[in-house]
Amino acid sequence: MFTIRCATQHDLEDVYRLICDLEGEPLNPIHFAQNYEANLADSNIHYLVACEGDKVIGFLSMHVQAILHHERLTCEIQELNILPDYRSRGVGQLLMEYAEKLAVSLGLEEIELTTRVFRTRAQEFYKRLGYTNTHLKFVKKLR
Repeated sequence: MFTIRCATQHDLEDVYRLICDLEGEPLNPIHFAQNYEANLADSNIHYLVACEGDKVIGFLSMHVQAILHHERLTCEIQELNILPDYRSRGVGQLLMEYAEKLAVSLGLEEIELTTRVFRTRAQEFYKRLGYTNTHLKFVKKLR
């Protein structure tokens, strides 16, 4: 039985491991902790964790924002990852369904998300959930 709940400060280490796995490299733990704590306190950022019992097995971050070309607030799913042993077991879908219900309850216009080009499995997952590819994302590293 999987459950979804809002993340807390207590989940920091589990979320750190999930995001390092998502990025494929260890992140600076001090900066990560600072950002995590600040974002937990931001009412426009929603961190969700999926659990099996007390074990955190997945994470999703949703950032609400006012974009000038939208009539209402929108949100972006910025991170979503599930522990490898729990993938393809419905955990990601539960997190996304929870995020969608939250977005509706907040009166948001839409949910946006991006995924890396090489993550074809994630792309197929989002398509199955009804998301369409409408944009290209360009990135330029500044340092």
